[in-house]
Amino acid sequence: MSLFKGSSAKAVLDAFSRSQAMIEFTPDGTILTANENFLGAMGYSLDEIKGQHHRMFVERDYGASQEYAEFWRNLAKGEFSAAEFLRFDKAGNEVWIQASYNPVLNSAGKTVKVVKIASDITDQKKRNADNEGQVAAINRSQAVIHFELDGTIIDANENFLGAVGYSLKEIKGQHHRMFVDPEYGASGDYRQFW
Repeated sequence: MSLFKGSSAKAVLDAFSRSQAMIEFTPDGTILTANENFLGAMGYSLDEIKGQHHRMFVERDYGASQEYAEFWRNLAKGEFSAAEFLRFDKAGNEVWIQASYNPVLNSAGKTVKVVKIASDITDQKKRNADNEGQVAAINRSQAVIHFELDGTIIDANENFLGAVGYSLKEIKGQHHRMFVDPEYGASGDYRQFW
C-alpha cells in the first residue's frame, strides 16, 4: 500500500526536490533528468548529462570495475543503496555526497527507474580531514593521553609515554590518580575535577 497517490506523491517529490539534489536514471544507470540542486552541485547543465551514464561522475577505474557493475545490477533488481559516496563534478573536483539510490518499481515489481536523493557533504568531509590532520600533528608534537569520563586511561601516545616513563600496557585501564600525589588523589577537589 502506497502512502502517497497522484498529486500527493508529486507534492512529496517536489518537497524533496527543493532541498535535496535529485537525479533520475534508467535501471542501467543512464541519466533521465536532474534537478537544479544536483546540476548546481556538479557544475553541469541538464543538456550535458541527459542520456549519459552515471559513470561520468565516478573515478574511471571504479566505473569500469565489477563492484560498480554490481552496484547497478543490484539497483536494477530493486535493492536500494544508501551511504556516503565520492563523486566528481564537471571540473574534476571531488564531491562527497550522502545519498540514497532508490529503485522505483512498477505494479509488477520491476524496476523502471532509479531516483537518487543526495546532500552535498564535501565541506563536512574537508573539515573532518582537516581536524584529523590537526589531531595527527598534535600527536606527533605533543604528549597526549585519552581518558574515560571517570578518569580511566584509554590510550596515550608515545610522547606521553616517554615523558612519564611508562608503557601503554602499564597505564591503560588505570586511573589518572596514578599520576598525582596520593593526598590530592583522595581529595574532594580531585573527585570534583573528574
